[in-house]
Amino acid sequence: MHPATKQIIETTREQFQLTDFYLENYDFVQHEEDQIHLNMTWLPNGIDKTDDLNPAGTVEIAVNTDTKKLNHIIFVKGENRLPAELFPQADNMEAMIEWIEEQTQLDYGRQFKLVNETKEKIVFHAAVDNIRLFPGGTITISFNEEGMLSSFYMHGKFVDESQIQWEPFNLVDEVIYPLARQHCKLIEVPDELTAAWKPFYVISSFLIPNRIPDSIIYFNQAENNLSYTPLDTILTWEEPSTERLEKKEIDLKHTFTEEEVFQKNITPDNNRPIEKGTIEKMVTEITDMLRKEFPNDSGRWRLTSVKRDSGYLLARLDPAAPVPKVLYPSLKLLINPETLQVDNYMDTAALLEAFDFLADAEAVKVDTEAAAGRLCEHIEVEPVYVYDKQTKMYQLCGKVTGGSYAIDAVTGELSTIDE
Repeated sequence: MHPATKQIIETTREQFQLTDFYLENYDFVQHEEDQIHLNMTWLPNGIDKTDDLNPAGTVEIAVNTDTKKLNHIIFVKGENRLPAELFPQADNMEAMIEWIEEQTQLDYGRQFKLVNETKEKIVFHAAVDNIRLFPGGTITISFNEEGMLSSFYMHGKFVDESQIQWEPFNLVDEVIYPLARQHCKLIEVPDELTAAWKPFYVISSFLIPNRIPDSIIYFNQAENNLSYTPLDTILTWEEPSTERLEKKEIDLKHTFTEEEVFQKNITPDNNRPIEKGTIEKMVTEITDMLRKEFPNDSGRWRLTSVKRDSGYLLARLDPAAPVPKVLYPSLKLLINPETLQVDNYMDTAALLEAFDFLADAEAVKVDTEAAAGRLCEHIEVEPVYVYDKQTKMYQLCGKVTGGSYAIDAVTGELSTIDE
């Protein structure tokens, strides 16, 4: 065991008073784009693991190997056997915030804020001076029936003022409304009452930079790493293949050895751009995979993006023709970065089968422009800080959404749906 690993384990044992537990296993897992966590599984003394399942009372803990700060602690089946004084109680918000600050070294009000509170769960979001980050971080704390902490989980980015490009928020309706009208689109959602697809108009969400209000940032641009490459390539072939894809076992849990972690031999490559030549070779391999698995689908699939993630190259395929339904065929391909061959894929076929009984949607009777005008009266604009991957700073933007409002495309009635 590497001395640095031993130090984290012993510190964790002491901090959470795990004297009546034994370390069943540990590994090093990549978390986010540039963080490595030591994941530890602690079992109560005298209890063994069975059938690869952790028994009730097991404590799963992850610690950031660089900052040595807690990332998560989970008590299996909500059974917390550790001393009660180690954790805040469900009914003491002040103590809970202090505990979070101690574990994370974040300042409440300056770097995170409360967004939701129930008896069982409390959620905080990353925010600088109460303005949320996008994509941002989340802290979730859950409690068992006795009011004892059953899980703490920290995910995403948290920053301070030094990474913020401060400026007054000055987006006005005259800028926002024309852009919102352009984002009015028709969707079809499943309606169990009529056993049919139902058409609605909604305003799709987007971001407007505060400094450049005539430009737009889409969520997939903001949420993905620098390797993310949008594409628009329809995949075709002359002859289907009689072979089948030999799927390989996939492990999206990207693990490392102690030597890699502590000798700094890890070079995260999620932000490394994917070269044009590599994409061209991927297209060839993806087409070959489709010839095997979907031999009759030439011209029916569109390659819409590729990116690096979890040690793989991920490719997204959508239907070649636009589909208004909120649930539609799609493929996610996991591609070996060395061979560029498709190792495995995931599709939505099983999910879509559950909606086969639905009848087609009625013909649309409402004009798009009329629907857009009414929906614009209900749009919501929230100031958010959006990460700029080039400058590595956060810029102020307006996050524009239609809320949950929609226009029935047949009757013209205003209603609410979850898009």
